[in-house]
Amino acid sequence: MRLIFILFTCLTFGQEKPIIFYNESGEKISKENFIKTKDYSKNLDLYFENDTTQIGLLVTRKKFGQLDKNTFENLKSYLTELTEKKIDSTQNIVINYLTAYPKKNENTNSKSGWNVLHRDYLKKLHKIANINQFWIHSSECDNLEYNYQKRINWKADKDDLLKKLFFPYEVRYGNFILIKPDGKFYYYLGEHSKYQIWEDAKKYFK
Repeated sequence: MRLIFILFTCLTFGQEKPIIFYNESGEKISKENFIKTKDYSKNLDLYFENDTTQIGLLVTRKKFGQLDKNTFENLKSYLTELTEKKIDSTQNIVINYLTAYPKKNENTNSKSGWNVLHRDYLKKLHKIANINQFWIHSSECDNLEYNYQKRINWKADKDDLLKKLFFPYEVRYGNFILIKPDGKFYYYLGEHSKYQIWEDAKKYFK
């Protein structure tokens, strides 16, 4: 029996794929440097694998950028198509983007306790600036009922446009993005609260 266990352990170990680590710039780094650099307030550690290799990747949580005119107009048209909400040239945009994870079978509660879903979130947000709010979810999300689907009008990112533009990596618990009328944007990846959106919106839309 012991011999079988040893053989099984050796076989399992022999089948393990090598792990390659990368920093936020896509540069290969050592495992030690990866662990040392990992900082949940600044980045997220994501893991993937292909047929031969496992990959550890650090992704920056906060990013500032600028959409060119055509891309921005296309995004606004896409949001209007999804939600039937028009966006005028003076409005700031806030998008809460619900990722695919956690999946439905991972939930232990019937409803989410995420405070971004509280009723006072929008009330206070609209006092900060002239904001058009959108609730968008990943096309792979199966967890809308958990996230108050009957009360919040979640719309699927059916063409994966937001995923392609901003959120290529599926992190847990959603992301948010703030966009100014000139196409400048700021996004935050992963778990966050309504307080963080309020504070970031105050700073960014001032």
